[in-house]
Amino acid sequence: MLQLIAIVSGRVQHVGYRSRVVTMAKTLDLKGYVKNLEDGRVYVVAEGERSDLERFCRAIRMVDPLIMVDDMQVRFTSSRGAWDDFYKITGDRETDSRLDTAAVFLKELVIVVKDGFKETNSRLGSVDCRLESIDGRLERIAKTQEKIADRIDAARGEIVTEIKGLRHDLRSGSLLRSSRKKANAVRCPVDIKPKVHLKPG
Repeated sequence: MLQLIAIVSGRVQHVGYRSRVVTMAKTLDLKGYVKNLEDGRVYVVAEGERSDLERFCRAIRMVDPLIMVDDMQVRFTSSRGAWDDFYKITGDRETDSRLDTAAVFLKELVIVVKDGFKETNSRLGSVDCRLESIDGRLERIAKTQEKIADRIDAARGEIVTEIKGLRHDLRSGSLLRSSRKKANAVRCPVDIKPKVHLKPG
């Protein structure tokens, strides 16, 4: 059995760090205590098997939305066997475990909110992509409509020209027929015989 002494610095006070240390120590069946130091660091003493102390040491180097361990000074000494459990030592003006529990819940809430924002941002990105795709389609539709309108205008012009040509042909044809009729009438005199109606009498 060995004793681990660690001085932890970073954002480790008033964020639920000591409660997390207690939970990890109890999970590994370590004995000892954790307490805040006046300079903003946290002091940890833990006793147990070397492999458990090494796992514990890695576990308390945590970084999450509330806690950020910047540095940890660690040393191992021989075990004294002075503790029967792992304790969180609080000072005169420190809160009890209810606030630590609230800090844990707050951390979980922060994680959920961050994940929610990530999911929302992801969905908004997806919507942006869809809108860009729709914009592209609308532009293609507008260009196609312009082409169709141009074709309709060109076809309308061709139809108008065709109708004008037909009218001209019709006028020319009717004039030609009428002039032919007149010419035929002059060339071929028709013997007109009067019709006589006799009354029986």
